[in-house]
Parts: sequence; structure tokens; C-alpha cells
Amino acid sequence: MNEPKIFYFEFSTVLLLLYLPKFKAIHPLEVLLTITYTFLFIFIIYRMKFFELPGLSKRNLSFIFILKIFFGLLLWAIYTFYYTDRSTADIYKYFDDSKILFDILKTRPSHFFRILLGIGNSSPEFDTYYAQMHYWARKIDSSIYNDSHTIIRFNSLVRFFSFGYYNVHTVFICFLSLVGLTGIYKTFIPFLQEKKHELVFAVFLLPSVLFWGSGVLKEGLIFFALGLLIYYTTRLFTLKSILICLSVGLLLAFSKFYVWLAIVPGLIFIIWINKTSNSKLFIKFLLITIFLGLVGLNIDRFTSIQNPLVTLSQKQLEFNQLAYGKLTDAYSQPIPVAGSVINIQPLEPTLLSLIHNAPQALVNTVLRPYLWEVKSPMILMAGAENLLIILIIMFCVFFIKPLSSIRWEYFLFCISFTFIQFLIIGETTPILGAIARYKVPALPFLLISFLFLLDKEKLVKRLPFLQRILNK
Repeated sequence: MNEPKIFYFEFSTVLLLLYLPKFKAIHPLEVLLTITYTFLFIFIIYRMKFFELPGLSKRNLSFIFILKIFFGLLLWAIYTFYYTDRSTADIYKYFDDSKILFDILKTRPSHFFRILLGIGNSSPEFDTYYAQMHYWARKIDSSIYNDSHTIIRFNSLVRFFSFGYYNVHTVFICFLSLVGLTGIYKTFIPFLQEKKHELVFAVFLLPSVLFWGSGVLKEGLIFFALGLLIYYTTRLFTLKSILICLSVGLLLAFSKFYVWLAIVPGLIFIIWINKTSNSKLFIKFLLITIFLGLVGLNIDRFTSIQNPLVTLSQKQLEFNQLAYGKLTDAYSQPIPVAGSVINIQPLEPTLLSLIHNAPQALVNTVLRPYLWEVKSPMILMAGAENLLIILIIMFCVFFIKPLSSIRWEYFLFCISFTFIQFLIIGETTPILGAIARYKVPALPFLLISFLFLLDKEKLVKRLPFLQRILNK
């Protein structure tokens, strides 16, 4: 990953992909804009101090950016030439709706900006616009904020630069995702100096992170907001860091609320530790968990916010209707039964039901899809990646550091974020393909948590053949 030849080979691969015979329908201007913005963002990577990283040169970071674009183009190709139903492809659903929003600018600029900013856009005069969009409104009423609005607005904003060419949006989302992943890397590298290469892999190079985190999807925005939120939270109480945390915190909540919900306990814990000391950190962690749990489970008693247990139960119901073909698509055609549907236990809006279902939920999220459940190349990728992650975790546990030398505060931070996400996803999602995608934002943190446990010196000493791989 440190040879210039690799960089140029990967870039030429992207260009070759654009010019394959099957891609002749691509407009030359789209190719030109895609290449131009790619070089522009590489220039920004070289110029910005934010991208100065220990253990990772700007050349290598640029290579990772190119690699992300390659996977973004691969995702686009799969949903353009293999899965050809544009109405059910997430990469196109919100992109196409963004055109309807963007076109409002030509006739009613004030309405466009009010919808874009979400200010005063709920009056009846806007219903005509929303009726033209297929995914602005949910098929099922829910108390949860509709995070589809965020990705539609993002695509509408990028249209100022893309002129409506899809793959320009891929380059933009890849850069934003890279910014967030860089923030995650910068947060943990001071404590994992001797494991730089392992951290690079955990943060940037997991197959699911490269694939789903590089498409024009919510995951790119989630990584952007999540990475900056974590990085600047550890530098809190300067005006700049407070403003950034508030901004990206809102973006994260509006992009995927349960991801924001999952990170809040860990962030409060880290702020408390950083501003006091790491003494009695397990007690502090337990106090925060109990306090936030009690507040969250009783929030409907003192606010108008719906109880989260009711929300989770509703969300499972929505997913079941989608999985078993009880909904229609944007064109009122029945959505077929999901190819990777699994049975999950019904979730009642009670704490007892949540606890009862938790073991199955965690097994489904951590271990599935099993290899014998593979029905498509993407499910195969998820299954193989699960095996790889489990193998890495086993190495970290078998070759664990002395307990007194482990940075437990960061282990607890990462594992709590992962656990909450995995629990929510497993409790509500009966589709293996959706599980494989939704858990992507948590995967880097799962591996990072176990890197804090790993005694690398002990591992290499016991298995010397790994030295050539890990110490490159």
C-alpha cells in the first residue's frame, strides 16, 4: 500500500472501468467531471493539514480515496447493469427524487431553499412537490424522523456541481466518507501507535466499508458525521470543536438516528474520563449506562417523544412488511419477498421482550449470514467478512495484553457503540442483506475495540510468519 505504482494502477483501473464497452452510454462530460473532481479532492488531501496522519502518507491516503471511488463505481455498475430495477435501488431512489427537488429552483427558488434547509416547508403548498417524489414520504406512518430527506437534500446540493451526472455524486460522497474515516483514524492512532497498519485496515479497508461506504447512500454521510463528531469531541471546549460537534451531531441524527443514539453514551463517557481521570472508569461507565437507560425508557413520561421500545416494535413491523412483500414500490408495483429474509422473534414494546430477543438479535448481526445462507455475491462478501472479523477477534483475545495496560476507556467506548447498534439492527431487521449493510458503520469500531486488547509483540513472537505481514 506504499508504492506509487499501486496508486496509478488503481486510478487507471477506474478510468478503464468508465470506458468499458458496456459503459458507452456514459456521457463524455460525466467522465470529464468525474475525473476533474477526483483530482480536485486529491489536491485538497495534499493541501489540508487535517489529512496529515502518522503512519499513513498523503499518497497512500489518496490511493485509498481512489480505491473508494473504484468501489463506488462498482456499486453503481451492479445496480445499473445487474440489478436493473431503478425504482428499488437505493443509489437511484434518492438521486432521482433529488432531481425533482432541484428542478424547483428553476420556478420557485424560495421553495427550493426552504425544502433544502427544512425551514417552513410543511405547509400544504409544498405537498405538490412531495407528491412527485417517490421516497420523500414513508409508505407507513412512523414517529421516527424520515432520514430519506437528508440523502435527497444532499444529492440536490451536489447537483449544483454535478449537472445531474450520477458518478460525480460518487466522488463527492467518497470524499466525505474519507473525511469521516480520517477523523476516526486520527482519534485512535495516538493510542495504537504500534498497530498503525492494523488500524488502517480496520478503519479504511474493510470490504463492507469500502463497498457500502463509497456509494451514494446514507452510509457515506454517516461516516462523515460520525468521524468528525468523535474526533472533535475529544478536543471539546474550544469554540471550533463545539460548533463542529453540534453541526455534525445534527447531521448524524438526521442521517441515521439510531447511530446517533448508539454513540451518545460512549461520547458522554469519554468526555467525563477526559475531563476528570480514568479512575473508577467501569463505575463511571455503568452509571452513565444506567442513567441514560432509565431516561430513555421513560422519556415518554415527561416529553412528547414516543417510547423507544414502541418505536423499535414499529420498526420491526415495517421491516417485516417489506421483507414479506406486503408493500409496493414507487410505481405502486408489489415489492417481491426479500431473497435473504430470515425469521426473527416478534418484538413487543416491553423491556422484557427486548431482553428476551437480544441473544438472537446479536447472533444475527454478528455471525450471519452464514456461508451456507449465501444466495448472491454481496451476501458472500458479508459472510466471508464475518469469518475474517471473527478470526481477528480470536487472535486479539488469545494474545491479549496484560489487563493493566489496556486503555479500557476506549475499549468500552467502541464496544458500547457497536453493541447498541448491533442490538437495534438485530431486533428490527429480518433481511440478511439489510443487516450486512446497516451494521457497516459499527464494524471499524468492533475491530478497533479488540485492537486495544491485542498484544502484538506476543502474537508475532508466537506466530513469526505474521511478522512479515504486520510489520510492513
